[in-house]
Amino acid sequence: AERLRGPIGLEMQAPWAALLLWGYKAVETRLYPLPAELLGREVFIVESAEGSAGVSAVSDEVAAGTPGLRILGTAVFSATDPYADRTSWEADEYRHRVPPTSPYGWKDGRLIYGWEVSTVRPFAEPAPVPAMRRAVRSIFSLELPEEGGASQFPTLKSRLGSPPRTDAAGSIPTINLSPFVHGTPEEQQRVVDAVREQCEYIGFLRVTWDDFPFETVTAAQDAARRLFNCSEEEKHRWSKSNIKKETSSYTSTGYRGSGSTENNKNRESWSCTSPDYSPLAAAWGPDKEYFLGELGQQHFALDPDPQVPWPDEARLPGFRAAVCEYHAEVEELGKVLLRIFARVLKCEEEELLGMADKHVSAMNLFSFTMGEGGEVLPAHADVSAFTILSHDTSALAAGSASLQMLTPDGVWEEVHGQPGCFLVNLGQIMQRWSNGRLRATVHRVVPPKGGEDGAKRQSITFFQLLNYDASVSVLPECCGAEHGPAKYEPQTVADWTANRLSGFYVPPEKRDINKCWFNYNADAYVV
Repeated sequence: AERLRGPIGLEMQAPWAALLLWGYKAVETRLYPLPAELLGREVFIVESAEGSAGVSAVSDEVAAGTPGLRILGTAVFSATDPYADRTSWEADEYRHRVPPTSPYGWKDGRLIYGWEVSTVRPFAEPAPVPAMRRAVRSIFSLELPEEGGASQFPTLKSRLGSPPRTDAAGSIPTINLSPFVHGTPEEQQRVVDAVREQCEYIGFLRVTWDDFPFETVTAAQDAARRLFNCSEEEKHRWSKSNIKKETSSYTSTGYRGSGSTENNKNRESWSCTSPDYSPLAAAWGPDKEYFLGELGQQHFALDPDPQVPWPDEARLPGFRAAVCEYHAEVEELGKVLLRIFARVLKCEEEELLGMADKHVSAMNLFSFTMGEGGEVLPAHADVSAFTILSHDTSALAAGSASLQMLTPDGVWEEVHGQPGCFLVNLGQIMQRWSNGRLRATVHRVVPPKGGEDGAKRQSITFFQLLNYDASVSVLPECCGAEHGPAKYEPQTVADWTANRLSGFYVPPEKRDINKCWFNYNADAYVV
């Protein structure tokens, strides 16, 4: 007990320390309980280099500034209970993240304790390790001034300060964009300032305007509901995998069943990219090489293959029209948002608009069934410039208490759907462009709450990407003498997305899924 009285650090190997501090890992597991004295206390998370299982590469006494060790932040653990049996251990894998093949996994005859994470506080930047001495197993006593504690380290929260605004809906304001589109320069600037203040704190906001397209949103949500209510056999007909292609060019995914991919756990989807694209029109247009060249064929179809595996019009009348009209609406909203963010980043509007005039954005229709499974989507930050989302808020919806964002306070806040607006969250491209100034806020999707088992909960999500040859490098206006050196390496959209997604294309039996997600979120972890 005496050794645990002052500042305490928990050694965790990379990449687990970052995955815990950014919400991906919700339970730390050990073969021993967390000492009772440490429950409810802030514990420093000390990252060590990746090493061998069960072998600590850290000596019992560590000198200040030792290479290969650094403090990434603090965490508070609220419970330290043993798993009752293999069944409960395996059911909780989506929280502790230990795969069945891991040497740290379940073995009959030994106890594994789950240390429940209640709050996290990532530092604004990693700190050198102070002198420390082993107290218990991987728990160290740190030589830090007790009166300062964790407050002596700048955290993401302390760097950002107080939230710009809060209301009954939580920490996500609704901003009316009409003054920006139709107003005076002064009115436009007030909108820009409101967006900037919010996105420098949390990269989530709601947007609306005076003639909001209620009917377009309702029609698209109704079309999605009709699709997901079709039989499994029918839905799989409207999938890329069911098409006999004549070329190796791109076709949108279309329908995917629940559990078919890593990001389709316990939900089904139908997705499309550039639904109005025509291979024949592209062949006669001025940008023929962009669309039909070798790189273009990774994002656009060649005739006679379809760009989108549309459902049969006779079976789902009006589906295609409703989806295309909705896509056109959010595409126009994307242009307005790019203009606003250009002003936030103090670059020319045409610069950002030109990067997305032939964009390769994906739009997904998602459906969740109440009472099915555990995890839906792990903690992550989107691989997009920003994402535009609408929930089904009709009387037929099961509720939308499913999306959660990780606030700068280190807690998960529910993000509810609201009629009459779109939810916008910033992606990692915006964080890269701004050199970390604008936040690609980490969020996750958990099993929906608020409805009866078997009821559906659905959303439509538009991931605003850029032209595949556009830059996702730090903008010149956001680095240099005033803003510091660029934190991110220069890359194009095509190279960057290929790098972020590469691990997910490895066969499951050879894939380290936790490292895949770490790599996917890499830019969001740089603050």
